[in-house]
Amino acid sequence: MISYTLNGVKRTFSGDLEETLLSHLRLEHKVTSAKDGCSGQGVCGACTVEINGKPKLACRTKMADLEGAEIITSEGLPTEFRETIGKNFAEKGAVQCGFCSPGMIMRAKGLYNTTKNPTRPEIVKAITPNICRCTGYVKIVDAIDSTFKELNGTPVSKNEKSALIGKSYPKYQAVKTALGDRDFVDDMHFEGMVHGALKFSDHPRAKVLKIDFSEAEKVEGVLKVFTSKDIPGNKVVGIVYQDWPMMIGEGEITNYIGDVIAGVVAKTEAIARKAVKLIKVDYEVLEAVTDVHQAVKSTSIQVHKGKSNIQETCSIRFGDVDKAFQEAAFVSSGSYETQRIEHAFLETETAIALPEDDGVRLYSQGQGAYVDRKQIAKILGLDIEKVKVIQVQNGGGFGGKEDLTVV
Repeated sequence: MISYTLNGVKRTFSGDLEETLLSHLRLEHKVTSAKDGCSGQGVCGACTVEINGKPKLACRTKMADLEGAEIITSEGLPTEFRETIGKNFAEKGAVQCGFCSPGMIMRAKGLYNTTKNPTRPEIVKAITPNICRCTGYVKIVDAIDSTFKELNGTPVSKNEKSALIGKSYPKYQAVKTALGDRDFVDDMHFEGMVHGALKFSDHPRAKVLKIDFSEAEKVEGVLKVFTSKDIPGNKVVGIVYQDWPMMIGEGEITNYIGDVIAGVVAKTEAIARKAVKLIKVDYEVLEAVTDVHQAVKSTSIQVHKGKSNIQETCSIRFGDVDKAFQEAAFVSSGSYETQRIEHAFLETETAIALPEDDGVRLYSQGQGAYVDRKQIAKILGLDIEKVKVIQVQNGGGFGGKEDLTVV
């Protein structure tokens, strides 16, 4: 048995010693200020907590290592420090999506434990292990700097009224978001809630011959295994182009490595993830399209059958181009391409659906409640009036959550 203190309260633990502190905090104690932004890889810092006076990553800390430990999360910070830093994060604009903010604040608390008057370079160094996808970090440094000065009794500049456009006001619920007191979808919990896990394709392009989920069904706690056969309505969605299959069924061809083959619903997330690993899929592996320069050729394999690999063509032409070339002193020509850009939002992708009368109520982290609603109604074969989508402030999106990544 492990004995430890959490936010001033003595606790004991007698479960799996390999369980992470992050999992234990969120599942057992409903402490949701510590976030999972990197699937436990220890690279984002969103799960930062204080252990024995030092900032540590909860996702990389095993329960076996916590005998006698004193653990503090954002919820248990000293009142003056908590209120001051929360206010400054709001006033300085350090909160945008806010998913990273509690982890940043715990880094600041770790610095406060060692020095009460840090320089800006010292603040920058202290928060370096943590990632923010939104702010650019400068405003976070400003907020921490102002917090330390205020706690030391040094006057701090306020958001003054501008002669041009008025006064800057804090973001809605900025203080609660910064401190981890506002729930993201993955932080929400409902009585009797069950959990899902998905089986993704093992190959970018392959024909699915057989899906065997018999072993997954035998796992205690599994409630249902579903495939594309269980989708009552439209199986293909998309905002601009309807070309994204929700699931790939037997006899169908996958389009990319992230296509969903099957899903498991279970009493806990751990059970669902365990069971989904037992699903066996037989494939006929086909040649994949992996080179964009080859993909645009007319001879290329079509990713979507019957459709060109070129989604959109834009041609801009004005004036007498031939004449301009002839009269130009110099002509430069070339092919140009942009870099690959990953949206890279930190928030755990989650959706929660609840039955409501003869319809469904869904909490979404998406970027368009009405387009989500329209597509979900078609997937479920329901009248649109029977689908209610509540859009919860998300942990970054940058366009990547306009599509139905999780429903």
